[in-house]
Amino acid sequence: MNPVLLRLKNPNSIEERQHFPRPDLLRLPTYSLNGQWVVVPDKKNRGKIMQWYSRTNVQKILQQWYNINDFESFPVIVPFPLEADVNNEFHHQSGIHPEKVILCRRYWYFCSFCIEDIKSGLLHFGACDYKATVWLNGKLLGTHEGGYTPFSFFTHFEDVNYLAVLVEDSLSPSQVRGKQTFLTKPFMVWYTNITGIWQDVWIEKVDASFISSVMCYRADGSVRFVIGVETTENIANDFRIELLIHASQVHGKKSILKTPVRTYRDIVMFDVFKKGQVVFDVPASVFTAWSPQYPALHPIKIVLKKGTKDVDCIYSYFGRRDIEIKNGCILLNKKNLYQRLLLNQGYYPAGLYRPADNAMYRTDIETMKGMGFNGCRIHQKIEDPKFLYWADLLGFLVWEEMPGYYLPLKKNMKKLYTQLQEVMKRDCMHPSIITLVLYNESWGLYSMFFSKKVRDSLIELYNTVKTDYPGYIVIDNSGFHHVKSDVADIHHYLKRFEDIEEFYRRLISGVREAPLWANFISMIMGKENIQTPYLKGYGDTKAPLLISEMGGFGFDMYQSEAHTLEESFQKHCAILAKFPQIQGFCYTQFTDTFQEENGVCTFDRKPKAKLLPIMQKALSKHIFW
Repeated sequence: MNPVLLRLKNPNSIEERQHFPRPDLLRLPTYSLNGQWVVVPDKKNRGKIMQWYSRTNVQKILQQWYNINDFESFPVIVPFPLEADVNNEFHHQSGIHPEKVILCRRYWYFCSFCIEDIKSGLLHFGACDYKATVWLNGKLLGTHEGGYTPFSFFTHFEDVNYLAVLVEDSLSPSQVRGKQTFLTKPFMVWYTNITGIWQDVWIEKVDASFISSVMCYRADGSVRFVIGVETTENIANDFRIELLIHASQVHGKKSILKTPVRTYRDIVMFDVFKKGQVVFDVPASVFTAWSPQYPALHPIKIVLKKGTKDVDCIYSYFGRRDIEIKNGCILLNKKNLYQRLLLNQGYYPAGLYRPADNAMYRTDIETMKGMGFNGCRIHQKIEDPKFLYWADLLGFLVWEEMPGYYLPLKKNMKKLYTQLQEVMKRDCMHPSIITLVLYNESWGLYSMFFSKKVRDSLIELYNTVKTDYPGYIVIDNSGFHHVKSDVADIHHYLKRFEDIEEFYRRLISGVREAPLWANFISMIMGKENIQTPYLKGYGDTKAPLLISEMGGFGFDMYQSEAHTLEESFQKHCAILAKFPQIQGFCYTQFTDTFQEENGVCTFDRKPKAKLLPIMQKALSKHIFW
């Protein structure tokens, strides 16, 4: 494989970054390892025992793709799930049907590459589902668990490099898996599994000392940047970090890029593990406010210096936006925010968890905005950074929702929080993300109906997230059965519009609590798809109301008395217009997704109806256009 050098004409611009794996955080040079790799199924779990990762064995596997000793290998395209249509050659040659991929449980990925003039660097993986173990030139680099979050290793490279990655996946309901089925096939609202390397693999050149992390925290009146540094040098002195903030830019508008508007400097002090950290508190007034109407972003440059020499440099950007709740209202930059969201499952033609063409990230957002929506709730998935990049540039709100697990154990809640920390480490720079959703519809939390200890654990998790990550709306359990949440968000799929209006009337009057069992049993028996927001004893009448799932026209599970999508959407909007106390809505859903044919667009992104005029007419009294 010949790694592809990724170039950027002007790194101090927010434009033209979409081909980088992390448009919000990049180095130059960056080399992409995307492309054709070789995969070996390991159903009998022989790979580690037989040391398939050794340099000699990797060479054998890559020399020929069929029946070399104990290896039966096949070509795959990285980064796409093994189940994706773009990997049809793998399905055809291996005889493994996409629905059967998960049953093998273990797959070894192999590639070799040469990069001139790079002796050391960071080897990055955007996401591998579910557990990945990585060897380079026969040396174990490390292991990572979690199918949605990135990981990387500092390593040294040789003239010719042999990379081996063992990816392990399963149907376990204890995995943080989202809407991937935990049965042998898709059912109800759960879809096909996602196995293997499904986000970018790339290399960034760094030497013995480098910037290891960049975090930002939004707080009242200031923005805190926390920059981590690591070194392998014996003497770690005379290191400094420089933070350079440039004037704000808006996508598509010309900006003058000369000297930064602010520069901050500080000395790096290392601990015994040769790790250091620098903190900069920047007044919020330095930044132009970001909003869907004016998505202003500031290019940021972070430089690690040793003496007068630049030893590492990262290019990022930041958008300042203030999201808060005041007097029962959701405010963005001190102004009322009425959210018009679409539920977005994040599945794509041909590529499954990612589009075959990255341009679709942008066109998806443009399609949703063109239909009148100002944001989306990414449902049970952590989306690719390239989608978030376009959300930042185009001014599109995002609810980031942790994928769920289904076995209610304390260790699984800890696992979810660990992966949430990795999500926030990756995504904290994106102003488009305004809401963090911890759970959905009590998936993985069913024991809280009879266990106060579990309910207390959920409250503790909510409090931890609010403390660790200020500046976001946090929802404990989207849809219903809340115990502590910034927003009383509600899901419903009622058949009769008369019942919907009555339900809203009850909510506005102050009805907030549901019995522990009665309504839930009624829902799962199919008698009614409705719940009141909070569990009994936890009701909060001050939290803003928001309908975060509704509609679903076209899916048999969600019956409606409407005859067309236009009628369904128009009647929902007409009812919402009667209740200005409700802060917004999320319609189900953006596109048809496998068995759920309830999208406002087809799976190949063709709109089914003109919804913008309906919203403009029915909701004209809301000040949000």
